[in-house]
Amino acid sequence: MIQEFMTRDHRECDALYAPLEEAISKGEWDRALELFVPFKRGMLRHFAMEEEVLFPAMEEFVGGGEGPIYVMKMEHNQIRSIINSLGEAIEAKDQQKALGYGETFMIMTQQHNMKEEQILYPMAEQLPLDQNGIVEKMEGVEP
Repeated sequence: MIQEFMTRDHRECDALYAPLEEAISKGEWDRALELFVPFKRGMLRHFAMEEEVLFPAMEEFVGGGEGPIYVMKMEHNQIRSIINSLGEAIEAKDQQKALGYGETFMIMTQQHNMKEEQILYPMAEQLPLDQNGIVEKMEGVEP
């Protein structure tokens, strides 16, 4: 249940990026700025669902330490930084920088999502967690 919900949210975030990248490629800066807002909001909401609900629930059973959850949090911070830099490049109408940050975002996010979908979410489903309760709490998260 958690895996299905979060994987679907990954795809929804991916879908928010594609038209943004297209607008940047075409130099449609007003449209890019419009599209950047829901894209950033979707990404930050996804991170918040994990950091505020899923990760703490999992850490009750697996601890914090420097395991997979720790790595995911570090990667979230790296991706947040890239998203902020992407926004600044869009505001500056710097197509080369924006496309570069976008490419870095896509590579990092695809690798990150794969780790979550193949390791972290299956781990969450193996733990004695209230799957329905966690998904309900994540649905209520605001970025």
